[in-house]
Amino acid sequence: MMMKRLLSLGAAALASLVGGCGDGPSTVPGGYRNAATWSSFIYATSSGPLLLDVRGDPFGAGSADLGQAVATGMAAGIPARPFTLTLDAAAAARPNFRVMVVLGGAKELDERAICAGRAQGAATRIEGGRLDLIATFCDGEALLSSVRGWVARIDGVDDRRFQRLLGQVARELMGEAP
Repeated sequence: MMMKRLLSLGAAALASLVGGCGDGPSTVPGGYRNAATWSSFIYATSSGPLLLDVRGDPFGAGSADLGQAVATGMAAGIPARPFTLTLDAAAAARPNFRVMVVLGGAKELDERAICAGRAQGAATRIEGGRLDLIATFCDGEALLSSVRGWVARIDGVDDRRFQRLLGQVARELMGEAP
């Protein structure tokens, strides 16, 4: 498992060097990952959509369009395990489990505070600048895993580089099958 992780990190580092432009997307795993993250993800998505909570709107796209773009990008990130995300708690199969994405959150923002609902994202519009995000996978207020990521010079919610970032975030957030 450790060797697999090292190879994964090495491949990611090599990809970023080959990419050359330094505009991302790039992700870094959080400091804590519950051993039950993958099995919790499977359980949470086994009979319907996983709840998604998006904080911040740095694109000025509106919460529905932004939420749908985030849901689409993240769901495409794990093709081996098809799943969907919903912004509607009533439509979620197990609403206690949820993914929270904070767009433009403060660098010092604690992941546990995000799961507890105490996080806000940026409300200011970015124009071709850098977008930072923090994503958490939560069971109630308990943190299961987290990821930080960024991408620069994006045009909006449909930008393919933003969508690639969201896919990377989903893979890193949920981990791999044991």
